[in-house]
Amino acid sequence: MSRITQKGQVTIPREIRDRLGIRPNDIGEFTIKENSVIFTVKKGTLLDAHKKKTGKRFDISRVRKLMEEENARNIVKEIK
Repeated sequence: MSRITQKGQVTIPREIRDRLGIRPNDIGEFTIKENSVIFTVKKGTLLDAHKKKTGKRFDISRVRKLMEEENARNIVKEIK
């Protein structure tokens, strides 16, 4: 048995993770069926889940570029 934390988190026991091949960063999906909660593991990343949900590709290269530009502006401000 697993205990639910105050934040609603549950630890999946190691035996189950190993048996099902659940790895860090896998995506899980919760579904309610009758009076039960079903947890299904979806292989992939958060970016895959975003694309499936929105139908849009997430351009991580663009995000990195924007972050680099923002960091550069902040460094210039600190130097002045």
